[in-house]
Amino acid sequence: MTEQHSEHNNREKLWELIKDVRFTMISHQTDTQELHSQPMTMLNSEAMNEDQNLYFIMKDTNDIVQAVNAGRRHLGLSFSKPSDDIYVSISAHGEISTDRMLIEKLWNPWAENWFQGKDDPSVRVLIAKAVSAEYWNVKDNKVTHLLKVLKGNVTGKPEEPDTEHEKVTL
Repeated sequence: MTEQHSEHNNREKLWELIKDVRFTMISHQTDTQELHSQPMTMLNSEAMNEDQNLYFIMKDTNDIVQAVNAGRRHLGLSFSKPSDDIYVSISAHGEISTDRMLIEKLWNPWAENWFQGKDDPSVRVLIAKAVSAEYWNVKDNKVTHLLKVLKGNVTGKPEEPDTEHEKVTL
């Protein structure tokens, strides 16, 4: 398998794992070298046919916008879907955009709650360009997973769930 083909498959796998998870915690470094995280809504959709970048609309005063504009571009994005035992951590580089066509493409009714329309001068798009990722995807169904835990409690020999775990460079 070629490196390019493998990278494409890795991106497709990540997209499959996170496409239904709308909320992510985005971590960035503050000007005092602390880590700060905040929840944001991912705006990617299957209609975009995008597996390279993750997109978020935010105000120009948002801490993440300020950090990226100050050169602290390294971001951590955490996704989780506990109901399906899916957990994803993505390392990314952030860029801030005011591209009107991109804003138009990403705009949705929820954004109206935060802005005075899509032409609001404070609208910014965070483009998180994925660099690497790690994911955990438990394959056991809930009953099997529970039985393994109970068996481990009774026998004193814990049994690991059937988990797909990968670290990928994108």
